[in-house]
Amino acid sequence: MAKENNFVFSSATVDQKESIKADFDLQTGDWEAKQNVDQYIEHAKHERSRQDYFGKTKGGYRKMATIPDIVAIEILQNHKLDLHDPLFMSNPANLTKLRKILVTEYRDLVINT
Repeated sequence: MAKENNFVFSSATVDQKESIKADFDLQTGDWEAKQNVDQYIEHAKHERSRQDYFGKTKGGYRKMATIPDIVAIEILQNHKLDLHDPLFMSNPANLTKLRKILVTEYRDLVINT
């Protein structure tokens, strides 16, 4: 993207290092969004280790994954699943599709399958 036509922004509510950084080229309309997901991968790794040590929760809900916003946006673009939709979790078919996507494309973010 040409620097003179480039408009860069990030979230004002999240630490600059952790927020999504987006570039938008005013001339071409091309855009790109990036986010460092290392902390999310580390968190998921820690949760798996904790689970291995303490065991899985009996009954109730278990956490499936830690999903950064940039990954949720990518899943929406590539698979048409809107993880931010308030009704998303109430549809078992959505959860089945999401589980497959996470296991095949984002394994490092998965805690339970």
